Amino acid sequence: MKKILLPLALFISTLSADIIGSLGLSYSKGENSGNYMTGFGQFNALAGIALRFEYTKNIDEHKSFSKENISRYGFFAVYPITILPYIDISPKAGFVKTDGDWTVLEGLKKFTSSKSKFSFGLDIDYYINDQFSAFIGYTDYGKKLDVKDVKAKDLDRSNYMIGIKLHI
Repeated sequence: MKKILLPLALFISTLSADIIGSLGLSYSKGENSGNYMTGFGQFNALAGIALRFEYTKNIDEHKSFSKENISRYGFFAVYPITILPYIDISPKAGFVKTDGDWTVLEGLKKFTSSKSKFSFGLDIDYYINDQFSAFIGYTDYGKKLDVKDVKAKDLDRSNYMIGIKLHI
């Protein structure tokens, strides 16, 4: 009986919610002038907590590298808090996996890295209407990316973003 009640309660809680989830797209400029795009899907789960999957990708090269390919995959628990009828603050916490390939000095050295770490962030949403909101946000990716022979200060570690969400 317990095996049936818990999934049924989770299903009913999502049906009773006004918004089942969100899709979002944002742009961010890293600490070292790198440009990034982030796409995410968010599903409102239980008791106001949402589960979010994010994918972030660099869309240009850092001037110190002849080639830079950074991808970040994040899984977060998000808890939206309504401040005013049209403004939400959403703290988030979860894990991020960062995959990176760098080529330095026009192909003379190549480095790869793959790290997973705890991360946190905050979004502030402004609801344009019931279906769309504009947001600004921050995600912290840790103190440094450890890649041998590359100065950690040359790599973007935090992500201030601005974007739009579609609420489903």
